[in-house]
Amino acid sequence: MDKKIILESNFIKNRIIKIVIYFIFPLLISATGIKPVHCTGAGLPDDSINNIASNIFTSEEGIVYKAIEGTNEYQVVSYTGNGRNVIIPDEYNGYAVTSVAAGSFRGNEIITSVIIGSNIKSIGAGAFSYCGYLKSAEFKGNKIKAIPSNCFEACASLKKIELPESVKKAGYRAFAFCTSMYQIIIPGQVTSFGKEIFYGCNRNRLTVVTETGSEAEKTARKYNLLVTDTSQTVLSSSSLTDIEGAQDKIYVYSAPSKVKWKSLDPGTASVNKHGRIKALKPGTATVTAKTAGIELKCRVKVYKRNKKNCLKVVYSKYVRKEMTDYEKVYAAHAWLIQNVKYDKTLYKTGTVPAISHTAEGALDRGIAVCDGYAKAFIIIMEHYGIKSRMVTGGAHAWNIVKIKNKWYHVDCTYDDPIVNGSFNNRNVFLDFFLKTNKEMRITHIWDYSAFPKCNSKKVNKSYRTV
Repeated sequence: MDKKIILESNFIKNRIIKIVIYFIFPLLISATGIKPVHCTGAGLPDDSINNIASNIFTSEEGIVYKAIEGTNEYQVVSYTGNGRNVIIPDEYNGYAVTSVAAGSFRGNEIITSVIIGSNIKSIGAGAFSYCGYLKSAEFKGNKIKAIPSNCFEACASLKKIELPESVKKAGYRAFAFCTSMYQIIIPGQVTSFGKEIFYGCNRNRLTVVTETGSEAEKTARKYNLLVTDTSQTVLSSSSLTDIEGAQDKIYVYSAPSKVKWKSLDPGTASVNKHGRIKALKPGTATVTAKTAGIELKCRVKVYKRNKKNCLKVVYSKYVRKEMTDYEKVYAAHAWLIQNVKYDKTLYKTGTVPAISHTAEGALDRGIAVCDGYAKAFIIIMEHYGIKSRMVTGGAHAWNIVKIKNKWYHVDCTYDDPIVNGSFNNRNVFLDFFLKTNKEMRITHIWDYSAFPKCNSKKVNKSYRTV
């Protein structure tokens, strides 16, 4: 065949193919719904194609995507934009955006907010770590199963975050050094928490909002964080009852900014910058807490210090229907340590007033020696309906207490030590709380045969008196 005829024939064939590609093929796509294959880059604007061969694409917003081989999905791998507010979309170029790669935003010094699309199922380790200006992060979807290790580590400007209901696990240092974070909402379904998850967070500021009894609550308490079941900015208590000389502390849950405390009746009850209230004289006072334009109020009722009022206050503050005997014993132990001073005249003169050997000394005056502590403890236990006895030996006195038919040692005096010469310790030590005979024999002497044996090594913390 003539060479010219062959060339003309090929030319005509090529023209037909181009007509099909440019005119007929788009009509077929529209009619059938069939979409182009990722690797062709078909349908993408010229400025969105970085490297078709490796399936890497950059959107106009600066989000860099990678096509996940064998799927109709994209993964976010980086961000090169200048926008401060980043929205990871549900879809890109018609395909679902389902994951964020490890370290994809790490160290970004531009973004201040990020909205994570509803199709995201997984996030890689450290994806948003060290984003120093990131203030908010929002999850639109409910498909993510885990917050990975170091995910938001060192996001020093991050204020608050709510984890999706789908999350079951939060990894190592996921929120470490989020020093400005004041609220994190954690679903009760999250049952696994990595080490140092809240390391370096502000313990006086961060509030964990979660279900009562959840693993998140236990983890929050482990880190000495504020924990509550409401996301509102509220006081830990809107009213208090106390006796003269007693101290209490209240907190603001989910405070958006630094709290400013003030007593409107400072002669009756004072308050310091940390929310610690001191009852000064009988009467009623109002304490206010201001944060981010919100003013919260706590009513403080102060009673005259005497045995009757002490028992009233202890009972009203510490006894609730849902409390266990263990919790009641702990509350009585803590209250005596925080509200009774050891009588220092014993050290100064070698003698001590007779009243300091009595429960009245501890309850009426707030001053006692060992047997005064022990007798006051028995009275409080009787008020609770829990059996207790005083043990004496070696010129010392303490208590044994019965929880679910088992006896334990409790020494309030030894757990209220003289610290650096101060007779006003308020730290609640537990070195001599619910101990066995074997443990107490190291430091205490008594007639073992005269008292019930205390041999149980484990306390039943769920027991309640019927």
